[in-house]
Amino acid sequence: MEAFWGLVNMFQSAAMGDAAPAQQPEPRAARRRLFEASMRSVARRLRTFQQWPRTAPVSARDLVEAGFFYLGPGDEVQCFCCGGILKDWRPGDCPMIEHLHFFPSCKYLSGEDVGNQEMLSLQEIFDTVDGQFLSVLQGIVSEETAQPNEPEYPEMVTEEMRLSTFENWPQNSSMHPEQLARAGFFYTGRGDVVRCFYCDGGVRSWSFGDDPWREHAKWYPECEFLLHSRGREFVNSVQATFSSTLLAPRHSWDQTEQDSSSSQGAVQRETGTSRQEMRSVWQKESDESQLSTEEQLRRLREERTCKVCMDKDVSVVFVPCGHLVACEECALNLRLCPICRAGIQGRVRAFMS
Repeated sequence: MEAFWGLVNMFQSAAMGDAAPAQQPEPRAARRRLFEASMRSVARRLRTFQQWPRTAPVSARDLVEAGFFYLGPGDEVQCFCCGGILKDWRPGDCPMIEHLHFFPSCKYLSGEDVGNQEMLSLQEIFDTVDGQFLSVLQGIVSEETAQPNEPEYPEMVTEEMRLSTFENWPQNSSMHPEQLARAGFFYTGRGDVVRCFYCDGGVRSWSFGDDPWREHAKWYPECEFLLHSRGREFVNSVQATFSSTLLAPRHSWDQTEQDSSSSQGAVQRETGTSRQEMRSVWQKESDESQLSTEEQLRRLREERTCKVCMDKDVSVVFVPCGHLVACEECALNLRLCPICRAGIQGRVRAFMS
């Protein structure tokens, strides 16, 4: 932080950007725009940006980091500490520098302890947001300094923000963006690859009938957003089903149909389709050995794909947790295991046969 402030001071005398302070209404209280103590929370400031213009040249992430919360209309923001209001942002503007330029006496900028809350408890966030699944976040920092129990993408904490990333979602995909966003995923812009805002878990190659919540629980069972949203019992149930299908003995489809007929209603409720239409999906969940060759290959590729870049093959085992989820390049940049969130103390190169 000290080095950063030095950089800011160096730029202070340089030419500033084009952001401008907004006209202060008289009295300001009439507009209820006075900064509030509640906006000391990074999480609460971030939540105000749900209606932030998509075409704005500066990101909500940078504005929140600079102490601002969204006022509206347009691109008008206010500092939680000094009450300064800025608007008319232009390309190239740096929120922190513009803040310092127009409101140099702001105590938040000077590094004083003004009560900026970098982290809220998970329960507190859930309790204060009208039923929306939000998660704990800490000052938007790099992965180098990230600690357990913090979301990897704090700017995606609300379902609405995640849903806004699906603008270019493949039209031929059988998955609905609303379902994916509700389950904590946002769209990366590549193929049908999505990531969880909290655990950074990536999923791709979606098939007809896939349940985002179940896939989330299958591949990333320790995600705290998932656990808080659906509960440990749900996750354990999915894990048990997933594990049993990998070990189940071979048997015919007719036997599977007969043994599991009682669960047909549940399948229909989850997917809205008949058992006949769901034949391949049911086979995938009830008997791994009966999967089509194409599905088995897809699963194999998915299991071998790095869960970080979703491109290269996994090749590094993390110590002490033992998870094999990342390629060599991505593994070097991780400090926490994407699966269990345990600290990585060592890395062992694995060779896939």
